[in-house]
Parts: sequence; C-alpha cells; structure tokens
Amino acid sequence: MSCLVSRLRYYLDISEDDEKLVLELEKQEVNYKARRTLNLQQQKNNLFILKRGWLYRYADLQDGRRQVLRVHYPGDIIGLTDIAMCETFGDLATATDVTLCPFQKKHLDKVFIQSPRLTALIFSLSMLEEAILLDRITMIARNNAVNRVANYMLELYSRQKIHTNNTVFTTFNMPLTQDVIADALGLTNVSVSNAFAQLKQENKILNHRKKITILDPDKLKKDLNFIDRFFEIDTSWFPNA
Repeated sequence: MSCLVSRLRYYLDISEDDEKLVLELEKQEVNYKARRTLNLQQQKNNLFILKRGWLYRYADLQDGRRQVLRVHYPGDIIGLTDIAMCETFGDLATATDVTLCPFQKKHLDKVFIQSPRLTALIFSLSMLEEAILLDRITMIARNNAVNRVANYMLELYSRQKIHTNNTVFTTFNMPLTQDVIADALGLTNVSVSNAFAQLKQENKILNHRKKITILDPDKLKKDLNFIDRFFEIDTSWFPNA
C-alpha cells in the first residue's frame, strides 16, 4: 500500500476513488542514496511524496551554520508549505537511502476538484506541520539543552507511531546524526551528547547504535508538557463525502 494512503487513512476513511487520486501522484519514482542534497529551487514546480527513507529540510545561514527545519518520513508530501510561493526556502538532504515520487503542483488540481474531503485533509496535514514548527520554536526558546533533546525525541517518536497505527513501542530507529539533531535544536554536538548522557543517567532516554529508547513516554510527555499533535486532527469541519 502507498505510504501516503496509509497515513491519510490514519486520520480519515478515504474512498477507493480518493486512493486512486493519490496513486496517480506516485507514478514516478526516483531513488537517492544517503547523504545526498536536493536543490528545491531547481524543482520549484514540483512536490514530492516520500515513499521510503528519511530526509530533512535545512537552510544554510550567512555565518556558515545550518538550521534543520523539518524531518520527513514515508507518507509525507514535501513542499506543501511552499505551494503558493514563487521561491522555495531551504534544501533537502537524505539521512538514509530514499525513494521520492515527484509530481508537478498542477497535478493536484484533480484532487481539489474531485475530492473536497481529501483536499481538506491534505490542507490540514500542511497546517499540522506548521503548528509543530511553532511548537518547536517555542520549545527551543524556553528550554535547556536536555529538555530540547527530550522534546525532540518525543516528536520523532510521535511521528513514527502514526506509521505503526499507534502500536505500543518504546524503541525506534534514529538515522539522524548528532550534528543534524544539534542543527535542529540550535545546539552544539557536545551539548547534544551531554544531554543524551544526562537523559540516560536519569533513566529517561537511551541512545544506542542508531536506536532511541524512551523508557516511559507517557511520563516524559507529562513532565515536559509535550503536546502530541500527530495523534489526531479535527475533521469535524471537513466537507461531506
């Protein structure tokens, strides 16, 4: 099954016709190896569905540093937040081997015309990404390094729960390098390393061989006032089928 269809069905019971509309967008596949960079400005007329692997969006700063803006997982539509912009912001880098399905923006017209409910859901997922980005900005501004890292691990954990249909687990894969995590949180590599060491000492989070274990996710969420925005979205306003 399509990763995007699976993600959409987590939030909404989409029809067979809706599924066909989505699959039309996934006809072309392009594979990239890990540690590759994709220039979004060169493909500003395209959106991408991430079918396999992890990648992240980043921006290079004038002083030579890098800000990681967003991590993408299978089922994400990449570029939705730029759809009305003439210029894109940032570029993409692959954290693992990935498979992308590129399609032109204008090919969303069939979805918009034929399925108002699917359109509302795609719009809501785009707004969800913006809400999470605002949460992270607030979290970074108001927390020390340890809490920043813990919050970020909870965010990644919550993202992955969607793809397991909320199956209970505490350990998940973590292909992001320490410098990517640091650049996402405005920290140094040393600060991230020290934060993981303290979280391990406090029996909260273990970081071992590209795997993360959150020993008690519910307690950690409560301690940090973490809002799991991925868990559900408000579909009460969606048009009728």
